[in-house]
Amino acid sequence: MTMMHIALADVLWKEIGPGVERGELRPTKPGAGAALLRFAKGSHTGAHRHPGGEGLFVLSGRLRIGDRILEPGAYLYTPPDGINDAEAYEETIVFQYQPEPAELL
Repeated sequence: MTMMHIALADVLWKEIGPGVERGELRPTKPGAGAALLRFAKGSHTGAHRHPGGEGLFVLSGRLRIGDRILEPGAYLYTPPDGINDAEAYEETIVFQYQPEPAELL
């Protein structure tokens, strides 16, 4: 396997919901693997399930996941089959890893 390098300026963003974009860094399948998520201020994902779990690390901004408020430097792990939603209080970028795509509810 070769080393990969992607600069933030080179990320290809794809809208996955109103005000929410996903930039794949190292996909393992569509919607799964390592990615960045970018939330516009006030955007909301709605409830969704993570069949394989999910790890998030907040790089910038502020958002709510379930009943937790996350700010830069925060890490959140959702176990397999966990259900959550997200709401951005300001423009936010997070690193995400999920082995399986999320399922909207």
